[in-house]
Amino acid sequence: MRLNFERVGSLICLLALFGLLAVMALLGGCGASDSWCDHPNTLRGFVYVHQEAFSEPDGRLDDDVIVTDRDQAPTGFQPLTGAKVKVEETGASLELGERGAFVFHPLPAGTYTLVIEVANFPPVRRKKEVCALSLPSDYYSRPPLWYDSDPGPTRPLSSPEPPSSPPDTTGAWDEGGLGSWGEGGGASARKN
Repeated sequence: MRLNFERVGSLICLLALFGLLAVMALLGGCGASDSWCDHPNTLRGFVYVHQEAFSEPDGRLDDDVIVTDRDQAPTGFQPLTGAKVKVEETGASLELGERGAFVFHPLPAGTYTLVIEVANFPPVRRKKEVCALSLPSDYYSRPPLWYDSDPGPTRPLSSPEPPSSPPDTTGAWDEGGLGSWGEGGGASARKN
């Protein structure tokens, strides 16, 4: 029986590749949306309107308004300035500035409905997600990876901070404040 070293080498490379992929999946999580949250507990984005929307005879903006995380308007669109944006679930609202940006913070993770009101047009509704960083329930009670269970001198210097309590979303909201994206006082709504 002769060994084909070329086949054995290919098999070893293939197994190494699968092993590497398995380690990456364990370290990074399987779904990027489950393991990463760019702006936790924040409802933010930009509202754009099609450039010819106000001259169309149908009197509706439903198909002409988009809500996105991109800070540049797509081709054929422009920022929707002066419109009122309201979070239906909380009642918080603000007026869009020159870039069409909005920020509502803090909000618990979930799906929210943005109601966009422009002059005499019927309101436009858009759904948007709010994410929150989540850690395993025992994250702060288990020792770090480098922790040595032997009571020798290799103990961690300090314990990590305990998690903060979830944001309070009851009560009154103050429209204005954060001023993100240079929108001025009307760029955000936050809790009083």
